[in-house]
Amino acid sequence: MFGRKKKEKKKKTPTERFLSLKANDVQIEAINFSLTKNEDGSPRLEVRTKDVCEALHYEHIDFELKTSAKMLKVGASFKEAVNEKHFKLYVFDVDDYSQFYI
Repeated sequence: MFGRKKKEKKKKTPTERFLSLKANDVQIEAINFSLTKNEDGSPRLEVRTKDVCEALHYEHIDFELKTSAKMLKVGASFKEAVNEKHFKLYVFDVDDYSQFYI
């Protein structure tokens, strides 16, 4: 009537879901896995767990994170562990990083 076009709906991309996290080929239960940067700009990895995770108590760890869209492989050196109120925070310095789309 007035020449209006019907708006096309944008296709929603599915949210990327966390599937699994392995540390040195050992499956671990993680609440959160984040790659950030230190104050000096060097890459840093933070892993949050519900309780103490023995698999993360090594000097160097090779992580393998799988999501619904990609797989990340991260080599990291242990920096510190912090006890927070409801979880444990493990901090690592990233040595190697690669990303693969599935």
